Parts: sequence; C-alpha cells; structure tokens
Amino acid sequence: MSVGTAPGERQRRGGRSGRGLCEATDMLLPIGPPAASGHVPLGTVPRVSRANEPRGGAGPALDEPSGQPGAAVPRQETGGPVPPPAPTGAAGLSFDRLWRRAREISAPGRYVAVLAVLSATAAVVLRHNLFPYLSINNDEVIYLTQARAMAGGHLFPAAPDPAASYAPWLAAVSDGHYVLKYTPFVPGLFALGLLLTGSISPVLALVAAAAVVVTYLFGVELSGDRRVAALAATLLAFSPLMIVQSALVLSYLPVLVLLELTLLGLLRGLRGRGRRGGGVALAGAGLAAGVAVAVRPYDVALVLAPVVVWALVKVRRDARLGWALSWAAAGLALPAGLLLAFNTAATGSPFRLPFALLEPDDKLGFGWRRLYPSDGGHDFGLGDGLASVGDHLWLLGGWACGGVLLVVAAIVTVARRRLDAPGYLLGLGSVLFLIGYLGFWGAWNAAELWGGIRYVGPFYLMPVMIGLVHLGARGVVDLATWSRRRVARGLTGVGTAGVVGLTTFILVGAVDANATMTGHDRELAGMLRSLPDRSLVLVSATPAYLGHPSAVTANGPDLDGADGDGDLLFAVSRGVADLKVVADHPDRTPYLLRMPAAYNRSPQSPTRSRVDALTLATGRTVDVEVSVGAAPAGSRAAQLVFEAGGTRLSYPVPVTGQSAARLTVDADGLDADDVTDAVSHDGARTRGSPTGREAGSPLGRPRISTVPGAGASITVSLLATPASGGRARTVDRQVLPVLVEQGADIAVLAPSAQIDEVGTGSTLPVRITLP
Repeated sequence: MSVGTAPGERQRRGGRSGRGLCEATDMLLPIGPPAASGHVPLGTVPRVSRANEPRGGAGPALDEPSGQPGAAVPRQETGGPVPPPAPTGAAGLSFDRLWRRAREISAPGRYVAVLAVLSATAAVVLRHNLFPYLSINNDEVIYLTQARAMAGGHLFPAAPDPAASYAPWLAAVSDGHYVLKYTPFVPGLFALGLLLTGSISPVLALVAAAAVVVTYLFGVELSGDRRVAALAATLLAFSPLMIVQSALVLSYLPVLVLLELTLLGLLRGLRGRGRRGGGVALAGAGLAAGVAVAVRPYDVALVLAPVVVWALVKVRRDARLGWALSWAAAGLALPAGLLLAFNTAATGSPFRLPFALLEPDDKLGFGWRRLYPSDGGHDFGLGDGLASVGDHLWLLGGWACGGVLLVVAAIVTVARRRLDAPGYLLGLGSVLFLIGYLGFWGAWNAAELWGGIRYVGPFYLMPVMIGLVHLGARGVVDLATWSRRRVARGLTGVGTAGVVGLTTFILVGAVDANATMTGHDRELAGMLRSLPDRSLVLVSATPAYLGHPSAVTANGPDLDGADGDGDLLFAVSRGVADLKVVADHPDRTPYLLRMPAAYNRSPQSPTRSRVDALTLATGRTVDVEVSVGAAPAGSRAAQLVFEAGGTRLSYPVPVTGQSAARLTVDADGLDADDVTDAVSHDGARTRGSPTGREAGSPLGRPRISTVPGAGASITVSLLATPASGGRARTVDRQVLPVLVEQGADIAVLAPSAQIDEVGTGSTLPVRITLP
C-alpha cells in the first residue's frame, strides 16, 4: 500500500458507489462534530457531491477517511512537472500507473512519507551508534536471543548442561531448552530480518516507519482531516520516547503499531462500503489485535475495551453482529492458534503464558512480588502503584513531544465536543490504561527499583501516546485555525517554542546519558576482547543470568561465542558447577569477570569491573587469601562473612581500612579453625600481612550460625549496616567453587592473578586469590 493512502471509500468504476455507514445506519454516537454546533469543523471541508465528480476516473487519494460524511477532505491537487511520455509495453503502463498513483497522494501524505523515512533512518543510526551493545533495558537480550534461535530454526534456545550456567536473562529451563519470558511474535519479526538480511536493523527501520504512517492513516480515519493526522504523526515521530524506543529490540513500539492497525481496521470495517470490503478491514483488525494480545494482552485489553464495546453495540443495533464477528474472528484465528500452540509447547498448557513460568509471583495485582526466584521479594501496594503511574506521567510530560500542552489540547478538544464516538472512547481507553496500571508491579519496578525509565523513557505508557497525539493534534489544529488570528498565532508560536525547547532538552539528555552508559559497555567489551586465544569467561553477577547487568555478557546462538566467532564464551559463575563448565571446555582459558551489582543503573553508577585468571588447585587442603576493602560511606558497622554447607562465620570488621584472612579449604566443611590470620588494618601502607600491610588487629572469634545451604563451595561477603538504620546489606560477595572428590581430595577453582580492570567508581571490595 502506498504511503499516505488507504483503501475504502472509493467511487466505483462505471459510476457505481457503495453505501456509507451513515447512509445505512445511525451511529450510537455521532460521527464527526455534533450537529448542534451549527458550523463546519475547523480544518475540514464538506464532501463534494458525487454528482459533481467525474465518472470512470481514478478515485480520490486513498488517505481520505472511509465514507465519513462531513469530515473528509477532498483530494488536494498538486503541481509539478508533467511526466514524460511513458514507453510502450507493460513496463511503460506500470510506470505510468505508478506515476499517476503517486500524484494522487495528498501533500500531507507525501510529507508523512518523508517523515517515515527520517524516523526509519534515525532508528538505524541510533541502533548502531548509541546502542551498539543494546540498551540498559536487558529485556532486549530476551528478544534478541529468541530471534536468533528462531532464525536458526528453533522455537526455543537450546540449554546445554549445566543449563543454569548458560541461562540468558530471565530464562526458565524446561526439557533441555530455555523458555524465555515473552511470546515469539515480536522476536519472530526480528528473526525474519536476520534470515533475509542478516541484521535486525531493517526491522527496526520498518517498525519506526510503520508507526509514523499508521498513525497518519488512523488519524485520517479518526478525524477526517489530513492536517490533524499529519500533525499527530509528527508529534509521535518527534517524541523522544518514540525516537529512543525505535532503536531498541523491544515490543513496545510494535504493539503501538498493532493497536493503531486494529483501530484503523475497525473503523474502516464499520464505515466501509460493501459487506466484503468492510469485512476484509475487520479481518485485518482481528489479525492485528490477535498479535497484539499475544504480545501484551493487558495493554490491549485496557486500551481497546471501550472502542470494542462501542463497536459491538453498534453492529448489534445495525443487525450486523454476526457478520462483524465472523470477519473479525477470521483474522483472530491465526494468531490465536499460534499462541495456543506456543503456550502448549512452552508451559504445557495452551492457556498459560510463559511470562510467569520462571517466577509465579511475577503477576498482576497487589501483594508480594518477585521478578526471579532469587529476588528478595517486594510488598507492592496501592500507594506504590500510585507512585509508579505518577512517575511515568511526570516523565511522559517531557518524553512525549508536546507533553503537558497536548494533554491540555486534548481536554479542550473533548470539552468543545470536537470528536466523534471513537475519539472519545480512545481517550477513555487511555484513562482506563492508567487506572489499570495502578495494579501492575512491573511499572513500579521500572520506576522505583530499577529507574531505567529515566534514560530510555516511560516505555510502559507507549499505548497512551495514541490517544495523546491524536486528541492533542485535533486541539492544536483548532487553535492554529482560530478566527482570532493574532491570538492564535501568538499562542501557537509560544507553545511551539516551548515544545521544541523541552523536547530538545529531554532528547539531548537521553542521548548523553545513554552514550555514557554505552561507553561503559564499550570499555567492558574491549577488556574482554583483549583476552588472548579462546577464552571462557565466568561472570560473577547478581542475579545469576547472562546478559545482565550488561548485554555485553550475552552469548551468541548455539554457544559459538558472544558474537558467533567462537573466541569468547560466557557462563554464569555459580559455584561447584563452574568446575564442570571449565572441564567441558578444555580448549578455552578460564577467567572470572566480576562486576558491581549497580553496573549502569545510571550514568553515575559504579562500573569498575575486573578480570582474574582462574587456576584449578587440588589436594587435601588448599589455602586462599581473602581481603575486603572499606564499607561504603555512611555505614555504622560491617561484617566479613564466610558461608558454606549451612554454616556461617561472621567477623565484625572496621568500616574503614582493609581486613584480611587466610582461608584453608578442606573436605570436612567450614569451621572456625579454617580461618586464620584474620586481622584488620587502619589503611596505612606497610608490609607483613597477606595484603602487603603490617600485621593488624586480630578480628577475634567469629559468630557462628546455621543458615540454609548445602555443598562445599564457600561464599565470602562484605555486609554493611547503614548509619540511618535498618538491616545489614550485602556490599559485595564472591563464590569460591569447591568440589570434594573421592579420598577426601578437593578441587578449588580460584583466581590466581588479576588480568585487567576497567570502569569508574571504587574497586570491588571482596578479593580471593591463591597465594
């Protein structure tokens, strides 16, 4: 379909014409402005009588609304050079037809086509320059991993043994493969790009362009005014939220496109001329809605519920309920069948989504919530939901082009009754969406616990952008065409200047913040790429998944290296399983990568990461040296903690300076006699102790307690209690993998030397090394 055009309301060849919706039925709510207003809406032109239209010619431009009386804009003739005579033959006829078709597109339609190309270009440029290592939203790792698996002919990524050691971000293990958190519809789109072009960039460009074009087409159908529709597309295209999200491998922008396609098909289906033409549009709406529901069902239900209820009441009053449902069901059948089949393969039940397969407490509603099994848990209540929605709306004021001014314009539009039924219900759907998100803990997690929406935008509110740009654009056009020209121009100029200034400020800030965090990833990737030969990097991160907190640590498909070149392979450091991972790859040199838990949570977060060479030590006993640095500023107490096999040894240590100990690992488990030379230092650089400092103050006997746990691997942690009060928190921890073999021999995989260190912030305080 040509950009800026849409099928529907054409005068048939030979002078035949179909019946419009308003010629056949009465609307539940009036289409177009209320008759009581007594004037033609600003920015619209009454439809030209068909008696005055030439017969047998090409119909009007396809970007007009479909049969909407009193709201359509006649085709705008355009100037320009006359095309040269087309060559004879089939090619010449095709060229002539295309040329005439292109000239039929209105000026706003051509403008939107250019805007779509610019948006597609921006998506690709940002993808390669601002997000070459993906963004701080690690859900991108999920979508890209699924897409790579599908491009390779697999519905699920394979899970080699030990599966937990290679698990991507938020992956569950089932029957020898990983089940990722989301359904495969959006990953399937990216997989298609990988198959056809070897890259996901064309798909990002396509989605960005489609968002602009579909916004325009839906705007034409909704308002009947191409200027309003073009402005709505412009507001979306220049929104920082759209610009940033268009470069990310996520589902939020594709779902926006699907929602608008659903609304567009629904309106065209109900207003279409002829049962078959309207039915095809309804089938398209059903197809788009089915895919959208399969991707983000909660969002779709909230946004579309008012419009769908209105449509059902409307077709029932028109005695067309069976016809409408049959066509919509025809479109829904394919995505519904695919979703049920995928759910069965992923979870064993056609009606269970994979979203909560990893963690059942990751669900809607209030109460105790967790993102993954080792998550500490969070008590999510109504107050948290209000804070979450408030934070998202506050950010949307700047991340949406026009922000608060669009909200005001939309309210004025509603107050002046400048909308028809679908317009009002679209606004109601946006309000219902915000109310529904009070009970969605994921938005609270993104706003309050993670905070990444400050840098990649309030992406959960992407569906709200639909109502915001369309209703706001109607109000802005009304203001610009107000009869009081001077006042209108003044207000429009001031508003435009404010919008441009705020949008520029937000976009520049977002680019700068993400460029800083991408710089951190670039340093990390450079350090890892500089490792010699074929390397196996065990990643010590919390939580224990690859691709988090940085996508740099994600593997390529089939475990053939991070970039598919075989040189660099990642695995999660999990304890004794590390010994099996190392044994399974004897041709690779093992290393340990340690990263701070707060890596890239913000541009100012600590990112100092280090790589240590790993050595396998065996024998009846193995000695290692342990040192911990100072606790964070603002701590009133600190502890050095050893844990293994259910035993916990806690040593109080000073909050400043360093502490050190020698740990003897043996086959009989952890006890107080295994920790010797436990001393603290005041920070003065001298000689003598295992850390190169003068022998300090003994730490004394530890506090011994029993905790849940099993196995011989030893966890060394630094805990600190804030001066402001509360429980002790883990500052840093490192796991020492230990395997007890037959005959009381042990094998310990321990760091033997530091290879490199990059990043900013303080050094990770816990360090374990072989003497």
